[in-house]
Amino acid sequence: MSERRKPRRSAGFTLPRALPWPSFLSRVWPGTLIVCWTALTTFVITIPTWATLGAVAAVLVAATALLRVPAGALPRPPVWLWSGFIGGCAGAWLGEGVEVFLRASSVALIVVWGSSLLLWAVPTAAMAGALRVFLAPLRLVGAPVDEWALIMGEALRGMPMLRDQAGAVMDTVRLRLGDEMASMSMRGYARLAIDVVTASLSAASRGAAETGRAMSMRGGLRPPVGERVSLGWRDLVAALVCAAAVSAIVAAKILL
Repeated sequence: MSERRKPRRSAGFTLPRALPWPSFLSRVWPGTLIVCWTALTTFVITIPTWATLGAVAAVLVAATALLRVPAGALPRPPVWLWSGFIGGCAGAWLGEGVEVFLRASSVALIVVWGSSLLLWAVPTAAMAGALRVFLAPLRLVGAPVDEWALIMGEALRGMPMLRDQAGAVMDTVRLRLGDEMASMSMRGYARLAIDVVTASLSAASRGAAETGRAMSMRGGLRPPVGERVSLGWRDLVAALVCAAAVSAIVAAKILL
């Protein structure tokens, strides 16, 4: 008997979800991670030098090792993305802007990488609770902070459902069109993309309506529970690493 071949993982981007095992970063208060990543992202976008990118990339490499991200969770860029990158490099080389193109691509990669690490480390419910802590001062002006936090939490929980709906719609399109997709024009691909997005949003809206009715029958959303912010030595380590990266970026900006 021939050996059973393992199914090949298709190329594409999946929405990161919190990893099921504990790690150093998962024990850090989510608000600390959000503040640190916001600071690093701000410097990456405002000072996109190679020194900045290198410092932030070093922090992300260490965070990836601490999270123990499995290879199966990493996205596999599709062929069209590689083709676009190679074509962009060729066009930038002809226009003498290869460095600018590579630096812009590195900025995009680092932002996506760090955001994915944040989603891998922090559950959606904990992230919504941390955002509610940050928005707490707005209660002084009468802002419905608790309602905003509940809505953000439900929206974050619904993102995987939207992604699954889009995947199901795309699989249906592939089955119906078959080999016709390879011979479609750019206008045809644009129309197909609009149809897929519309169908995905429609299916997700129906699912959200059903979920809303089920939650209403159960008494609605749970009242928000005051989250106790507990900071420890892990938060101090994360803050010190972020401060060291920011100091290196500022020093490189001044000296170089």
